[in-house]
Amino acid sequence: MSGDIPPLLLGAGGRSSRMGRPKHSLLYHGATWLDWQLARFQAAGGRRVFVVLPGETPPPIVALPTLQVDWIFQPDPAAPMLASLGMAAAAVLAEGAAAAWWLPVDVPAPGPDLWRDLWARWRVDLHQAAVPAEGGHPVLLGLGLLERLAHEAPASGLRLDLLLRGLDPPAALLRGSVRDANCRLNLNTPAAWEDWLSGEAERERE
Repeated sequence: MSGDIPPLLLGAGGRSSRMGRPKHSLLYHGATWLDWQLARFQAAGGRRVFVVLPGETPPPIVALPTLQVDWIFQPDPAAPMLASLGMAAAAVLAEGAAAAWWLPVDVPAPGPDLWRDLWARWRVDLHQAAVPAEGGHPVLLGLGLLERLAHEAPASGLRLDLLLRGLDPPAALLRGSVRDANCRLNLNTPAAWEDWLSGEAERERE
């Protein structure tokens, strides 16, 4: 594979009830968490992002000249996460994409090597999805799964993890070789956020 990596579907359409405030608007290094997520994806070679948010007004973001961002508004923030993914899948399919990444906003975006590793080894004739070496996010979704999510997810209660486990043949699920601790994190509570902030010095040494 060559060229830009597929579009990113960034899920931030929920109520953030456990965090107590919208996770995408948390301040991090003088900007918002959403800004950091977008910059991390751009650093990996990303050029296109669809962000699912509650409400009807896009937040201000730091300009990233080579990154195009579209907003998808979730009218029911209490809906399951897969409803937001279904909306995002429909939007990216309408642009003709054959694959896309899914990343919940409370999972810190991994470094560039992981995105590039999964995309470099992706085979359209074999793989339906790709996940990091130890699981977690981001998940790279192929055309068939995007179509199923777009048509079934909003009302069916589909679970992405069960869809991935049920892929046939098992080789249809590509597992990456690059490890990144971010992939298994879930910053959905104030305690988890504080732990992330307190680990800043250690991450800077990596």
